[in-house]
Amino acid sequence: MVSLRSWDPPFWIGDRLFTAEELTLIKETVRQFKRLSRRELIATICENLPWKAPNGKLKLEACRLFLEQLESSGLIELPPKKRPPKRKVHEIAPLPCIPREGPLKQYLPVTVDPVSVEEQHLWNATVAAYHPLGYRQPFGAHQRYWIHSRAEERLQVLGTLLFAAAARTVAVREAWIGWTELERNRFRYRIINNSRFLILPGVQIPHLASHVLALVARRIRADWQKRYGYAPVLFETFVTPPHRGTCYRAANWQYIGETAGLGREPKKQKRHPVVRLMFVYPLVREWRFGLCAPTPVADGEFDA
Repeated sequence: MVSLRSWDPPFWIGDRLFTAEELTLIKETVRQFKRLSRRELIATICENLPWKAPNGKLKLEACRLFLEQLESSGLIELPPKKRPPKRKVHEIAPLPCIPREGPLKQYLPVTVDPVSVEEQHLWNATVAAYHPLGYRQPFGAHQRYWIHSRAEERLQVLGTLLFAAAARTVAVREAWIGWTELERNRFRYRIINNSRFLILPGVQIPHLASHVLALVARRIRADWQKRYGYAPVLFETFVTPPHRGTCYRAANWQYIGETAGLGREPKKQKRHPVVRLMFVYPLVREWRFGLCAPTPVADGEFDA
């Protein structure tokens, strides 16, 4: 359930300021085009505003979330959701687990490589089969990676990574950054969450995990810029005890405290809260400027 909020314009959604005229345009578009599908309506509103990412693509996912919030507040009524049939993850065989042991230098060079569209089903099935949290479809901006060894010119898969949207609200994070609610709403998209990190079962290579985190930190801003038209400034992740986040500590991620344990669905977790350790890693020197700018700041106006 999306929490209710006031929609008195002007207000910020991410890096975009919405005016009273634009809110009226959205309401009128929803009212006049009741026969459009939800997907068609979202695309229409994005085009009419217009609401685009820096790379020129329509911000369809951000628009969808915004419209659902307006609906939860009773300001609009969206068409019913229609979910097309999807190929089930369990129908696809995951990658086999092949034991690989020895010192890291034996497997160098190690690379982190974006997952192609053709490989996504295999990546999804592998994460679903072997990760303790399973697989969940990421929404919004996200990037999947394979972890490869290219030793002796042989390509071997050692694991997977997924980076996706940052958590909506985390008290310990907001306190550490020094965020106001307005700054969080405007700049949260510049934080990305390492929501899945899997070293395949049977892979026993000391220091591999921290080495991989260092590799992905060097390339992810360029990958995000190419795909979405902007570059993130901060990593975040959550670790569930008794795990201590050893690989994150070894890769110089900073532990900033514990979460309240309510997660994305507070009502479900209220009786059994799961407290997690939160770690962050700045991707640029001026990361705080990118998250706390007092006036609108274009992506790219702070240096790495």
